[in-house]
Amino acid sequence: MQTLAEIETATPSAGATTPLTKQALWLSAFFDSEPARLAGLVALYSFLAVSFIRAFYISDPDIWWHLRTGDWILAHHAVPFTDPFSSYGMGKPWIAYSWLFDIFTASIFARVGLLAIVLWEIVVRLALSLALFHLVRGQCPGFWRAVALTATGLWVMTEVIGPRPGMLTILFVILELDILVSASRTGHTKALWLLPPLFALWANWHIQFAYGLFVLGVFACEPLINSLVGYAPREKSVLPAKQTWLVLGASALATLLNPYGAKIYSTVFLYMGQTGAYDAISELRAMTFREPQHFVILLLALGAAMAIGWRRDARPLWLIFLAVTSILAFRSVREVWFLAIVAVAVIAGGWNRNDEKPRHSMTPRMRLAAAVCVLAVLAVSITRYGVSNDWLEMQVAGGFPEGAARFVEQHHLPGPLLNDLSWGGFLIWRLPQLPVAIDGRTNVHGDDRIREFYNLWTGKPGWASDPELERANLVITPKVSAIAALLRTDPRFAVAYQDPQAVVFQRQR
Repeated sequence: MQTLAEIETATPSAGATTPLTKQALWLSAFFDSEPARLAGLVALYSFLAVSFIRAFYISDPDIWWHLRTGDWILAHHAVPFTDPFSSYGMGKPWIAYSWLFDIFTASIFARVGLLAIVLWEIVVRLALSLALFHLVRGQCPGFWRAVALTATGLWVMTEVIGPRPGMLTILFVILELDILVSASRTGHTKALWLLPPLFALWANWHIQFAYGLFVLGVFACEPLINSLVGYAPREKSVLPAKQTWLVLGASALATLLNPYGAKIYSTVFLYMGQTGAYDAISELRAMTFREPQHFVILLLALGAAMAIGWRRDARPLWLIFLAVTSILAFRSVREVWFLAIVAVAVIAGGWNRNDEKPRHSMTPRMRLAAAVCVLAVLAVSITRYGVSNDWLEMQVAGGFPEGAARFVEQHHLPGPLLNDLSWGGFLIWRLPQLPVAIDGRTNVHGDDRIREFYNLWTGKPGWASDPELERANLVITPKVSAIAALLRTDPRFAVAYQDPQAVVFQRQR
């Protein structure tokens, strides 16, 4: 790293240095200094976690049924093969594909309470920041370019990051791409054998390990893709076909190391064929372009397409990744993370037109300093914003039907229960003695049932004669909803309890 004096000495002396030039030299020296880079790294690694701590609220309704599933597994010392939680799915086949996440979260929850959810998300956000920067920095020669590009990708993903097992999928896709791209660039392919054990863990944590197999499969098929499009790769830019196919085969076999064996793929194919949930569940719908992140992900996609065109020797597989992830992201907002990762990786590689080797300037001292500073920032943030179990319990009571559940529990109200879909997971956890009608496990309830339930809950024609409503003894619904307004006029039901969040209707005898 050059000092300011060295930069000024190296500057041509023809004519006096203008104030503007001198200022530019000062800025260049400042941003190239170790303290400035350290500050940039601390800000990059901290901002996702700090933004979460600052405005924390538990919004993911699925975390609750994951906790309950973890408790069930720990109590029975086995994974469930049939659904134990809903009246509809009772006794029907169910694959709890995130069983490892469930027992992991339930075990931590048993020790630290709701803080377990906070700690999990903080760790995930920090890990995502570290991993994505390492991927981008491995291809982008400019430090601040890499920081800016990584920060943009992370910010785009903020809408979909939450306390759910899918966060490990995001992390593993980044790590997998980093391994594959690095091996392609350097020719050092031994790291590829890290992928089979990664897939063994992945297949027990989240169903989207299928995305990882897709990524690895495209890299394995790269020689075929290149021959089909007439692309002549540069030396060492393509992975050895034989070794890559061996790694792919070993990784596919590793996914079978789970309690359900090959049956886990039945859930993969089930999800691939489901479309009804995309209309009924808001986070599965397409982008509305009412949020700034939606416009930024569009710009990232366009920037990646331009980078592929600008760098005419770009590998065709990146065009495949960009096309597939764009389809996924613009179909469902929950998949924007995949497009964001691919886009920033493509743009980072496009910037490096002259194959300039990235300068990994992080010395051990700088790494240690960054780690200490990030931990200090997180500790100060947690203390500053008063994150505690008491505060989290109040937040949960304000966002979920805690009061309604307490009323049902205290008065021992019997089922059958009819409940809002988004609250089903919470009620599975909060009222384990009452099977729910429906919840967010779309692999249990299926498209047809979700559509029928959506029609009932929105008061579509025929709602009054819905079989589930006719059987229900209790109905727990948001206070502001179509079904709540309709049931207030229905002589079959009376309001047993209400608060600012929920209404409990009980059948009149």
